[in-house]
Amino acid sequence: MVDETACPVWNPGSCEGTSSCPPRCPRFVAPDGTAYTVYRLGECPARNTDRVVAETGLDPTVDDGVVAFRGDDVVAWVERQPGDAGRRWRANVGLSRGASTVVGVELVRQVVADGVDQGADSVVVRSPERVADRVLEEIDGAEPVSDGSTEDSTDSTRGTPMAVDLDADGAKRTTRNPVDRGDLRVSRDLDSLFAPETIAVVGATDREGAIGRAVVENLASSFAGDVVPVSRSADRVYGLPAVNDVADADADLAVVVLPAAATVDAVRDAAEAGVDAVAVLSAGFGETGDEAGVRRERALRDVSAAHDLALVGPNALGVLSTRRSMNASFGPSLPDAGRVSILSHSGAMVTATLDWAAANDVGVRDVVSLGNAAGIDEADALRYWGADAGTDVVFAYLEDVQDGDRFLEAAREVSRTTPVIALKSGRSDAGASAAASHTGALVGDDAGFDAAFDAAGVVRATSQQDAYDLVGAFARQPLPRGDRVAVVTNAGGPGVLAADAIAATDLSLAALSAATRDRLAESLPDAASVGNPLDVLGDATVERFVDALEVVLADDAVDAAVVVSTPHPLVDHADLVAGIGDAGRRYGKPVATCFSGGPPSDETSAALAAADVPNYPDADRAANALAALAATAERQRRPRSDPEPVDADRERVAATLDRAASEGRETLGVEAMDVLDAYGVATPAAELVTSPAEATRVARSLDGPFALKVASPDLVHKSDVGGVQVGVSADDVETAVADLLAAVDERAPTADVTGVLVQELAPEGVECVAGVTRHARFGPMVTFGLGGVLVEHLDDVVHGLAPLTQADARRLVRSVDAATVLDGARGSDPVDVDALAEALRRLSWLAVDHPSLTELEVNPLVATPDGTVAVDFHAELASDK
Repeated sequence: MVDETACPVWNPGSCEGTSSCPPRCPRFVAPDGTAYTVYRLGECPARNTDRVVAETGLDPTVDDGVVAFRGDDVVAWVERQPGDAGRRWRANVGLSRGASTVVGVELVRQVVADGVDQGADSVVVRSPERVADRVLEEIDGAEPVSDGSTEDSTDSTRGTPMAVDLDADGAKRTTRNPVDRGDLRVSRDLDSLFAPETIAVVGATDREGAIGRAVVENLASSFAGDVVPVSRSADRVYGLPAVNDVADADADLAVVVLPAAATVDAVRDAAEAGVDAVAVLSAGFGETGDEAGVRRERALRDVSAAHDLALVGPNALGVLSTRRSMNASFGPSLPDAGRVSILSHSGAMVTATLDWAAANDVGVRDVVSLGNAAGIDEADALRYWGADAGTDVVFAYLEDVQDGDRFLEAAREVSRTTPVIALKSGRSDAGASAAASHTGALVGDDAGFDAAFDAAGVVRATSQQDAYDLVGAFARQPLPRGDRVAVVTNAGGPGVLAADAIAATDLSLAALSAATRDRLAESLPDAASVGNPLDVLGDATVERFVDALEVVLADDAVDAAVVVSTPHPLVDHADLVAGIGDAGRRYGKPVATCFSGGPPSDETSAALAAADVPNYPDADRAANALAALAATAERQRRPRSDPEPVDADRERVAATLDRAASEGRETLGVEAMDVLDAYGVATPAAELVTSPAEATRVARSLDGPFALKVASPDLVHKSDVGGVQVGVSADDVETAVADLLAAVDERAPTADVTGVLVQELAPEGVECVAGVTRHARFGPMVTFGLGGVLVEHLDDVVHGLAPLTQADARRLVRSVDAATVLDGARGSDPVDVDALAEALRRLSWLAVDHPSLTELEVNPLVATPDGTVAVDFHAELASDK
């Protein structure tokens, strides 16, 4: 039986805490829902030190162990004592009176996991009998022992001794995460790229200003490995012994900084010498657009594929990693170590991002400038970092992706455990053109990237500033359990602005519980506004501020908080930040600050970094960052399901398309409405006629009044040329058809008219539009909007990648701005949203199953309380021309 309380993701910062949490996670929630916070003794908050000493007799500044709190109360602790030369540990477990056995077992599990990690052979644990009994049941390798003292006391550390063999499988399992990130399929092992032992710099030189000099200098200054310059003209470069041939370097990674014409041979030589990874910093390849550059890049791809090289570039800034203090680039500096990994199509964006990270104390793990991505691509890097326990956040600056399907597959898997933030350029036509000239990328419709990111769970940043705001939030704060946010402030106006900012996102203002309001009313001055926003008044001290925040965070109705403050003589922001960070950690909820005014002081900036609290000078930025955290958490909790094919008459559709192709047709119109019927999309009863007299005969067999529509492969917008009449009675059909044909002949004399569709009127409902186009990178993409023929003017459409699941389709329907119209407007009944979503799902499969349909549109698609009806149809077919 699956443990439903198991943590759905593994990320130390976002783990919500469960009975199966990994060891050393600060948040632990027992099966009965009781929440605990576990600290190492040395990391215990200073304000709780006296409480720990009084309850346990341990000194957090001296003793080794862990302590568990429920709120501010100490409930369990472990004192770890030195063993036999570090190989046999001893530990004593204590519980306060009335404390749950479960939390004692959790602390034993943490001690066992620490012992496994640090190479101990065994650990002897003395604990209350009820804890020992559970440990003996749950941890394979635990056995009771007798050391001459079997006295037991439920509320002391003198109890039942047991020994845990740390080589046993049960002991080793205590170190594993709920989701084993090692199970993520890695398409390429990039250890040689990010953690090499030896680096060869091919094209190294002592010439000032040369890239070959900058790379060697950067590596020599910090790299925790060997640097070997490769030069045909020098015995030493930057004081380091040089070799003539890369084969003599015995390198894991080669950095090539030669002129473009010499680069392909140099990469081939490195590959034949057994080098696993190559970074080509040279320019002059596909990005130039000329034939010689394109040919050189193709040759690089061939060499990379033939030798299974982990190739970066060409036209790349290089590779950096703090694992071994490696700056294999011509960038100016190595970042501080941290847990954010970065990929970029732009070297300039790398240097800008690293400069921001340094200024904001955000640590970095790995950095790769992909350049033209002739070797490893975005998917390779994503998968590698998704399986890397040292990467908590991935930031990607993208101008395109090399392979849409591979990117989607990788991003979908990685984003389940590791947030992926993307800044994609080329939103505008001008930006797309510039991006193409920058990297030689094939830039597709930007709406397709929106749909792809949404499908893959990638967080899309709207600007460079937004990207940095998001990276700072994801790197520093846990994911929330919901979207309910509290605002705590000492400034009324800014607090209201923060509430407005929250309301403008997909977040909601938390409704504080009655118990929380009572606690706040007891502790705050009478003039304080006990609500949300919570105004602790302008004369609030840091202690009042933090105490109020802790009461708010303790409320189960609060998922996150924003602390808003303006400069005030009674509030030292550095002290306030320290309290905020501790409160957020203890309650496992994200907290952001919004300190308005000038830049934070150096002391406040240092406190923000130490407390891992993101600060935003504007409430809108804080709200957007929290909204992204909440949306990511919701996606990660969302059950995964693969799209299931629909039941359809595929052969019938294939026959229609084959017939159209044999006739040389490039479009389908209303004459092919049976294509929709074959996929279970309802259409009104109708028949195609070729003369007014035939229209009269057909009208007698159908229920009027009717809609008449000209059928022509040359007319997409039939109403523009008088090719549509609606509300025609049976008696008037013959005359109306004749008039319609005459109008079309006059306004579009060259159009090939194949007939007129006599169609029963659709029921009244909400007119929508649904269509499918094919994106250059991601394939069929569904578009949905409201408005029927006015859709282009309303510009209220959303996009999703095909095929859709029913849940995908429902989210798409609910994503349009005017979605509330579907719930009933001006007294009308709400439409059947499930039926509307099902129609979108079926249309998505129609496009997936039949690639020769390059584009299709159903407009209007009428949604009613009783179902959904497709009224009109147009499709573009693949051409052999």
